[in-house]
Amino acid sequence: MKKATYMLLGLALAGLTACVDLHEKLVGNVTTQYFASGAGLDAAVMGDYSLQRGFWGREEALTTTEYGTDLGTTGDQPNYKYIDTYAGGLSAAEPIFSYPWNAFFRAINSSNAVIGRAPGVTDMAPATKAQRVGEAKFLRALDYFMLVRWYGPVPLSTVEAQGASTAAHRSPVDSIYLQIVQDLRDAISVLPATQNNQGRATKGAAQALLAKVLLTRAYHPYPYELASGVVQFLASPTFLRETGATSATDFAGAKAEADSVIASGTFSLLPVYEDNFCTRMGARGPGSYCNLPSNENNSELIWSVQFSTVAGQFAINNGNTDFVYFLSFYDDRQGMERDCNNGRAFRRGRPTLYARNLWQRWTDSTHSVVLDSRYDGTFQSVWYANATTTGACYQVQGAGRLAHYTVAGNNCSFLPTWGGTGCTLNTGGNFALGDTAMFQPGYTVNGAASCTGAGGACSQAFRQSKFYAVVEPCVAEPCPQQTTIGQYDWFRYPTIKKFQDDQRPDFNNQDGGRDIIVMRLADVYLTAAEAACAAGYNSASCTGSQAAILAEVTPVRQRAADCQIAYGCSAATEAANKIMILDATHMPATIDLEWILDERGRELLGEYQRWFDLARTGLWHRVSDYNWEASPAHGGFFNPAKHDLRPIPQTQIDNTAGGVSSFPQNPGY
Repeated sequence: MKKATYMLLGLALAGLTACVDLHEKLVGNVTTQYFASGAGLDAAVMGDYSLQRGFWGREEALTTTEYGTDLGTTGDQPNYKYIDTYAGGLSAAEPIFSYPWNAFFRAINSSNAVIGRAPGVTDMAPATKAQRVGEAKFLRALDYFMLVRWYGPVPLSTVEAQGASTAAHRSPVDSIYLQIVQDLRDAISVLPATQNNQGRATKGAAQALLAKVLLTRAYHPYPYELASGVVQFLASPTFLRETGATSATDFAGAKAEADSVIASGTFSLLPVYEDNFCTRMGARGPGSYCNLPSNENNSELIWSVQFSTVAGQFAINNGNTDFVYFLSFYDDRQGMERDCNNGRAFRRGRPTLYARNLWQRWTDSTHSVVLDSRYDGTFQSVWYANATTTGACYQVQGAGRLAHYTVAGNNCSFLPTWGGTGCTLNTGGNFALGDTAMFQPGYTVNGAASCTGAGGACSQAFRQSKFYAVVEPCVAEPCPQQTTIGQYDWFRYPTIKKFQDDQRPDFNNQDGGRDIIVMRLADVYLTAAEAACAAGYNSASCTGSQAAILAEVTPVRQRAADCQIAYGCSAATEAANKIMILDATHMPATIDLEWILDERGRELLGEYQRWFDLARTGLWHRVSDYNWEASPAHGGFFNPAKHDLRPIPQTQIDNTAGGVSSFPQNPGY
């Protein structure tokens, strides 16, 4: 399947929407006649897709969806610390909340233009034209779904704006959901099962999105929507739905749409979890860095936002930058230099202690047989010596960087230890290229974290028997800001490798070409499981069939237990693992919504999902319970009565005629 070339075509259209106004003009000085042609309509649809890059692949996107949750906190170099702590900087004046607002409203107006102008196109086959309109409706539905979950009531328009306007009002949440559902049902009726160009919407993509939309709507109305105030959240006191639709039918509909995608045969889970993100690690081992797959259009992928490093298909400063944000510090260690494989570590975000402990990673306490491969598919845990390697992809370090840690060399302070004698057992020598330079085992080796005296089964003895740096978990929050005792801190922690991009032209380049996975089949299985659970808002108890829930999570968990390909285990061991991962020791006696959110974390960590998971279910207690920096008990400022919505950008209120009286702010801001 060809990669869609909307990068180049889209840039022309994106340039036509330069002002940051809710009702900006799409076509500027380009003639209307061009967009009345089939070629023009095709170009407009491509431009519609390209506008998705105004959000996906930006730092603001990962920050607002993953930080400040139960699973994501910040590293030592955050740009938006207040997103994690919920401090006073989290306000309507902050530009971070304008990025998604402006990006998605630009895209919505582009979709409106396609839909509105399509009837005037006469030189395109009717079926093709219907598909293009279906693609625009899919994108408009996605854009509004993103906005309504962040901000609540937002302006709802289905007509292209031909000029700037200062008149705007916030439409009720239930009215917006009605439009989203209708757009997706329209799209499903005309979109094909597959497309010739990677990145175009398909019937399966529209169904997967509809499943998530109905699942989210099933939890409504939220408590704050029923409270009286200056913001009108609902058009109806009982939450307006289609005739006969209820919360129960939304749960059932979400499961039905998800099951339809699963049963279609168009998609299938990849045999190995890491295949979604990485070329097989091979001899480097499953804990190594992640190289970009040669074919990102795999059987599990349902829909992605397209990026490229091919000349002519991207603009400088318009690439996917996700690869820099979740990486921890590695290129100051002996043996290491920054390179394209291991990435440019901005150290913006890191997993919480709760996130790091989600996986049932091993079959037993000996850590000898892997059970859940998703930990290694998510995190890099080993770094191999590369110092002195030359080329555009390497920030070359001198020969001294290959020296082992020694007392004589006075660099023992760079070798993490639990204290004591440091690296006295490492008496010299050099790293060879490819040697292990840093290792994060993910557990405390040899049992005890520290010991006194020489020898003994303890972490310190293990460290002193190695020439490389060993960084073990901190076992309780808060992890220290910086430490030389070999624990995770704000600098060094499990590095999420799902976004690494070795195809960049040089080691400092920030224009990554990795596509953004927005929907994949594993998420659809978990959506179906949550719909089968049918819990209430802010309630962990499932009301649905336990057997139905288990049926949906089983394929995902059994795929996680694959060990033959990645780890070289025997067929018998893998078969035993696939039984074990579903047994009473590794599954709760009764599945509830809390466990489902944990499973979503194991499968989808870092994939733009977590804030929406919490907002959808109302299980906000997890932020205070599991994110030390956000918790009011430890100096954070998280308040679910305020932070269940993002603030409306102050620029939008200021630019609206009547100001806050016409366009009121969300409660608490």
